[in-house]
Amino acid sequence: MKTISILHVDGDRSFSESFSAALFEESDRFSIRSEQRVSDAVDHLTDSRERIDCIVSEYDLPETTGLDFLSAVRDEHPELPFILFTGTERDSIASEAISEGVTDYVRKGDDEQYTLLANRLEGFVEQYRSRSRRDQVYHALEAATEGIGLLDERGRYVYLNDAYAELYDYDRDDLVGTHWERLYPEDEADRFHEEILPILERDGTWSGHSLGKRATGETFSEELSLTKLSTDGHVCVVRDVSRRLERERQFETLATTLQGMVYRCRNEPSWPMETVHGNIEEFLGYTAAGLASQQPSWGELIHPDDRETVWRSIQDALAASERFELTYRVIDSDGDIKWVIERGCGVYDQNGSVEAVEGLVTDITDRKRREEELEWKTQAIDEAPLGIVMSDPNQGDNPITYVNDRFSELTGYSKDEVRGRNCRFLQGPLTDEEPIQQIRDAIATEESIGVDLLNYRKEKIPFWNHVQITPITDDDGTLTHFVGFQNDITSRVEHERRIEILNRMLLHNIRNNLNILLGYLSILAERLPTETELIADVRAPIDRLIESSEKARQIESRLESASFQPERLNLEQLLEKALAHGWEIDGNAEIRSDVDPDCCVLASESVAVALRELIENAVKYTTEAQPTVTITTDTKTVDFPQQDETRDAVVIHIDDTNTTISDLDRTRLLGNEESAVHHGSGLGLWIVHWIVTMSGGLITHTPREPRGNRISVTLLRPE
Repeated sequence: MKTISILHVDGDRSFSESFSAALFEESDRFSIRSEQRVSDAVDHLTDSRERIDCIVSEYDLPETTGLDFLSAVRDEHPELPFILFTGTERDSIASEAISEGVTDYVRKGDDEQYTLLANRLEGFVEQYRSRSRRDQVYHALEAATEGIGLLDERGRYVYLNDAYAELYDYDRDDLVGTHWERLYPEDEADRFHEEILPILERDGTWSGHSLGKRATGETFSEELSLTKLSTDGHVCVVRDVSRRLERERQFETLATTLQGMVYRCRNEPSWPMETVHGNIEEFLGYTAAGLASQQPSWGELIHPDDRETVWRSIQDALAASERFELTYRVIDSDGDIKWVIERGCGVYDQNGSVEAVEGLVTDITDRKRREEELEWKTQAIDEAPLGIVMSDPNQGDNPITYVNDRFSELTGYSKDEVRGRNCRFLQGPLTDEEPIQQIRDAIATEESIGVDLLNYRKEKIPFWNHVQITPITDDDGTLTHFVGFQNDITSRVEHERRIEILNRMLLHNIRNNLNILLGYLSILAERLPTETELIADVRAPIDRLIESSEKARQIESRLESASFQPERLNLEQLLEKALAHGWEIDGNAEIRSDVDPDCCVLASESVAVALRELIENAVKYTTEAQPTVTITTDTKTVDFPQQDETRDAVVIHIDDTNTTISDLDRTRLLGNEESAVHHGSGLGLWIVHWIVTMSGGLITHTPREPRGNRISVTLLRPE
């Protein structure tokens, strides 16, 4: 028989031990847990995994009374049997206990007290368990998602749960006491009387589909189960299946148009079909009847290399009672390979054995080909040697939505730092506005464009970027994205600039001087060699030619070996390098340098060439016998507005007391475009501008009062 778990609470430990022994002698069904303190008993009642069937408590307890303990128990367990088993001799205790809700009151010391107590315990616990089971059944009925109702012998509802009433759009109080015919159309009620109820009377049960009627008059398909009771009433279990039937109807329609098949087959390697539906003939070239009769079997149509994988995957899913989904190849009647995706599950009997396999096989050949094409295209884009980004013009500010690896390598920004931003964040102080406007115009008109831009890497190092932007549209011609290609052309630009230097020298300076030389030589050929003035006139352009050629050679030599990659350089050492070698400076010149020995700049080594050229020009074109050139530094901040950032920079000032430089020389120094008329031979100034720009720097000219020039070179500080 089932064990009865008792919690005994008594402050007398020795009595608790004798209580347990005596009660166990009465019946070995009792399992007793003893506590001396109420707090321990409450903890055990709350926390213990053991179910307590009854509490037996003394009245006089340490620090409290049995009635206080009873009150605490009733708050959480209103139905749990509670017996006050006390030796306290006060008549008022019994009446107080009864008023507080005690189950029984037993005096210690009475004859046959344990026999009496054991009998009462068994009776009270059985009643308690019976009530608990009844409550559990009731709660289960109330919680059921299916409608459950009880009808008496006259066909009137005596009970129904909320699910039953809600199915018909009634409150259950509206239906209790009413006849079942209220919930059915007249024709359906006649069918119940003529067909269904006679079967229920004869067999005791009936189940099937019927047509219910809601409070609104709307009818719906229901699945109904009826069971006759011994009291001549019956139990109704009902569920709304109108949606399921509609889905089944839709399924039948789908099966006839599906590029694939719906099936039920036996769980055997050849997958013998029991039922087959779908557009199979168009899909595979075989008929549904042919597959159903194993001509051919589905197992024969599965590609030989995939058969074992298909069998093993489905068996693993069936063993775990799980659904399966797998992709594999089949061979159609023409011998062509097609890709399918199969989704299915097992059908099990009452013993858990697999009765059949049901599922859906869909032709995904076209999708598979598109996926493979997309996969290799995606791989090609991801691994392309060009930086590639895609942006979404349908979102605010046209944010980047895709970035390939090369773009991150090129710019120094991680993919997470790039996605969601507009591409303009690569722009900086020296980025020309003209190509930026060309890009804006092309985006506005949804046209392709290619421009060269000076962009900045994450560490603010500039690089020349050839940007190509192309709009992407869908089948309707609607713009969906822009794709941008970035190619680092810094080396190409450097090469082009070097070629430009040589072209300036060869096509202009040397050519003009040679023409002059040839003119004088023609005259010289007609005169006597003793004409010293004429010879001097010939020698002068030759000397200039040699000087220009030598200077061009030295510049090219220095630039060829110099690095154009900006790095952390000590400014004092950079100036020492500028003055240590290269072209000679007038020995009478005084070079004053006031530079912080710890000051560092972010620049390429070739900046020394530019600084040397500026210092040499300051000395070369002076009118003073002892020219003085002063080199000082300031600090400032440089704005990168597109990135909402500022960077610290060092400004190197080179001051002289010469005549203010000409507009033409200023044009070359600042990098402005020269016209054909004003094109000159200012190779040095032009190269200064180029080198400073390639290091991410700025160069400015300011006239000094009363005379002189200040050339300022601004370079970023390293972070």
